[in-house]
Amino acid sequence: MTASFKRCIIFLVDGARPDVLNEELNRGNLPNIARYFAEEGTNQTILTSFPSTTGPAYLPFLTGCYPGTCNVPGIRWFDKPHYARHGWSLRSFRSYVGLETFLLNHDIRKDVKTAFEIFDHPLSIMSMVNRGSARGKNLTKFSRIWYFYYAHLTDRWAFVDQSAADKLIAGLERNPDFTFVVFPAVDEYSHRSSPFHPRTLQAYREVDGQIGRIAEKLKKEGELDETLMVIVSDHGLSDTKAHFDVGPWLDSKGIRAFYYTQIFKRNFRAASMVSGNGMAHLYFKNERGWADRTTFEELSHTGILLDELRHQKAVSLVACQGADGSIHLLTAGGHGLFRLTDGMVDYRWERDEPLGIFNETEKKKIMGVDESVEKTWNSHYPDVFGQLTQLFSSRRSGDVVISATTGYDLRERYEHPEHKASHGAICPEHMRIPFLMNYPLKKRCFRSVDVFPTILKLLGKEIPEGIDGQSLV
Repeated sequence: MTASFKRCIIFLVDGARPDVLNEELNRGNLPNIARYFAEEGTNQTILTSFPSTTGPAYLPFLTGCYPGTCNVPGIRWFDKPHYARHGWSLRSFRSYVGLETFLLNHDIRKDVKTAFEIFDHPLSIMSMVNRGSARGKNLTKFSRIWYFYYAHLTDRWAFVDQSAADKLIAGLERNPDFTFVVFPAVDEYSHRSSPFHPRTLQAYREVDGQIGRIAEKLKKEGELDETLMVIVSDHGLSDTKAHFDVGPWLDSKGIRAFYYTQIFKRNFRAASMVSGNGMAHLYFKNERGWADRTTFEELSHTGILLDELRHQKAVSLVACQGADGSIHLLTAGGHGLFRLTDGMVDYRWERDEPLGIFNETEKKKIMGVDESVEKTWNSHYPDVFGQLTQLFSSRRSGDVVISATTGYDLRERYEHPEHKASHGAICPEHMRIPFLMNYPLKKRCFRSVDVFPTILKLLGKEIPEGIDGQSLV
């Protein structure tokens, strides 16, 4: 296989919104990104994975697989089958916020290969996903969490971005063939203020400066033209105006719930695992205990919980699986269900179509996967059929998945500092991400899982079988 480039660098600008980035480009505030990417390469808006949250949304760029496929369905999850067998244990539930971040790589499905296992000389910098980057290939293996803790206390996230760039420039002396570097400042300043706050906009400009330094280093060494450079984000963010704390809400309904930070509980009947604060997995004990998924039919027979959730102002979408494997969609506007089989989506609904996308009089829509992506691209639920299918493929996914209404999030009491912006939901503000590459691509309407096989193809590497993404070249 012929290679077009000798090496690749992925710059993941955590939390970058494509509209904000392009507005800064148009104002002339990102001269290096304009020069090395936008003017002669590719600058497009693509879709990330659901949940649109840090960590799980890194996985498509590093494996070509969705979070559900990797069995890492959120920044927090509860493994019902494992809990049924072993009870309260380290593998029964997870929160990758804090020290448990070191367990993420262990939790990824073992047969899924990461870029660090495919390339010969990879480097990982400031990333929580780095399986295969041992023996000095992970330049922030132990220091990352301390950089983040220091910045959390001091609000000096620009220092973390600069340190990431410094480590990359020093690491170039090792002649790496693949580098994945994370710049967290845009995300962190967005959470603390707004995606549009002046300090957040300054973080975009500071990232542009760091990328310029790296490009100049490559140019000086005569390696710039041989290097494939990619800028992406894992998610966007939207301003948060109000909170709906779903865990305590379950408690208030008489459903004793397990949720962070209230995890030292006995005899709970539900678990709430929030990711990015814009989505949550909900798990329920059923007549069989915790051994398997509680179906739509069972949840419908046990009370009005689903109806109450779908009519909450803070909740945009409620999804759960039926006994036959179909996925039920509930919104304030209605109820529908679909199945994705052999590349075809069979979607049906009662009375009003719940997503507000289709108006077919037959109350059904049958379409191919690519058509479903195009039909939902500009909707409030981008790629909803493919994203929910991949998410429910994980045994660690909830019985119920809820996505927050824009302007709301699903956690309040234990968030310090309080989030002023959130992500995680299946909505345009969170799902749309920038994609810039110093190589021209023509295809539109693609997703983050397609970036990984595209990079492999351009670097002359074999694409692993069974991944979710497809090469764009």
